[in-house]
Amino acid sequence: MDALIIKPRDKEEMSFFLELAKRLGTKVETITDNADMRLFQAMERNRQTPKVSKQKVLDTINQIINE
Repeated sequence: MDALIIKPRDKEEMSFFLELAKRLGTKVETITDNADMRLFQAMERNRQTPKVSKQKVLDTINQIINE
């Protein structure tokens, strides 16, 4: 799929382009929306991993610092 990036000068122009795209029936996604979705997906993947103790995290951080 191809994408088009438009950098509006201000919020008013941003609203204009978003409204125009919606009226044309195109899918609209802002960079903020995309970043939020990717963060949510990463958090969901992370929830499915085994838990690590606080001490293990601190030990790993100290080990990295002392290298």
